[in-house]
Amino acid sequence: MDKMTKYDLKPIVKTYYDALEEGTILGRKCTRCGHIEFPPYLCCNECGGLDTEWVDLTNMRGIVKQALPTKGAFGDPEFRNTQGDYFAVEIEVSGMDAFNASLLHVDYDKYEEFDQYIQEHEVEVKPLLFQDEDMKVVAWELVEDNEFKKIPEIKAPEPKKEETKTATATTTVDLSNDATTQTVIEAAADAYGVDAASITLATDIREDLSNESMKMIVMISTIEDELNVTIEIQEASNLNTIGDFVSVVRERL
Repeated sequence: MDKMTKYDLKPIVKTYYDALEEGTILGRKCTRCGHIEFPPYLCCNECGGLDTEWVDLTNMRGIVKQALPTKGAFGDPEFRNTQGDYFAVEIEVSGMDAFNASLLHVDYDKYEEFDQYIQEHEVEVKPLLFQDEDMKVVAWELVEDNEFKKIPEIKAPEPKKEETKTATATTTVDLSNDATTQTVIEAAADAYGVDAASITLATDIREDLSNESMKMIVMISTIEDELNVTIEIQEASNLNTIGDFVSVVRERL
């Protein structure tokens, strides 16, 4: 049996987030069928083609297909203090598969009215690029002003309390025998350019390795590829040590 070719997603992830830092939103367009992958992926999910190219989506417009029964991807109360209310919605953009996203600058108290409104009206939205902690991310906002639009009064974030590191994972996992732990450590070593032998479960990613968000994104991408799990970037921003990542991965395997 021929060995399956492994394609590297890390350059695509890096290019995407580097572009966000410059204020540009990118997707990947299939040169065979024209389908667009957003967020970008290495192949076309419409026809399976691997020949894709970058396309600028900064000025794209979408339609809200449905409001989802959750408050959105950003559950941190501090986020609401700085960015205001939001809905989780499904958005459809021409030429793409529908995707879930957070709709910012809305009045959450009018969720039920909004849910009814979008069933009867075509509600257009546009991407909104903003700074969330140490990286830029994409959310969405209404194109037109209406009764549901609510621009927040920005509040200064409260200083974070000093977090106490725990070594719980270190005492429950044998580094020499646990394959999951070794995979996470190797992913971190590769992403941050250090010797895997220097990394333990107690290693603090930002303090002991680097505070560069792109390196963490590359590490997450490698973990997801190797172990077939999903770690959301927003979730990862709350994980501090290698042991924290191991615990999350082990829960999902």
